[in-house]
Amino acid sequence: MIKTIFDVLNSKKLTISVAESITGGALSKKLISLAGSSSFFKGSVVTYSDESKIEILKIEKEKIRKHSAVSQQIAGLMASNVKNLFKSDIGFSTTGNAGPGLNDEKSNLGELYISFHFKNKTKTKFFKLEGNRDANINKAVKVSLEFISENLDK
Repeated sequence: MIKTIFDVLNSKKLTISVAESITGGALSKKLISLAGSSSFFKGSVVTYSDESKIEILKIEKEKIRKHSAVSQQIAGLMASNVKNLFKSDIGFSTTGNAGPGLNDEKSNLGELYISFHFKNKTKTKFFKLEGNRDANINKAVKVSLEFISENLDK
């Protein structure tokens, strides 16, 4: 899967940047695993806390409070804002609750939102994760890579 993403991004001369929350850098690690990935990978941020989403990605505090950091709306903003931050063609984000506890009253355990932002359009996908913390993070990386690959083909 990584080789396919690598080849498509390079052949289309596209760049990508990533804002990670639930995956904590694991997605970026996968994306840069092949030599030469600097040709398409512009950078990433791990915005694990609400404060980092506000300070680094410039997401309004009120939007996080209204929707929850684990929401379709915030995932979309994370993707579009990381694209702008790194001046890449594509922005991608992950946000969710890997467990075992929760940080807010609006989201639920095992929720995952991933967003792909390209050409001023954002596609967001929701998943319900049901494993332990490590399994949920690994699943989030796996479905993120699949979603990136699916959207590159279009």
